[in-house]
Amino acid sequence: MGFKAFDVVRVTAINTDKLLVSDAFNTRAPKVGDIATILEIYGDPYGFELECCDIAGNTEWLIGVQEKDVRIELVNI
Repeated sequence: MGFKAFDVVRVTAINTDKLLVSDAFNTRAPKVGDIATILEIYGDPYGFELECCDIAGNTEWLIGVQEKDVRIELVNI
């Protein structure tokens, strides 16, 4: 699917256990069902920079992933 920057997506599958890098931006690990925004799209290898925020707008996690590491779907808002 042709995703673009600032698309809102839902995480539908996580295919690795190496997504969370502990730092100031990550308060928890990503999980299936999370809603995130695509901040950047990478070309080689194809992947995304994703950010998931809580209801107050605070970042819960911010990670770069390869397409093989997660499956995402566009959320209609």
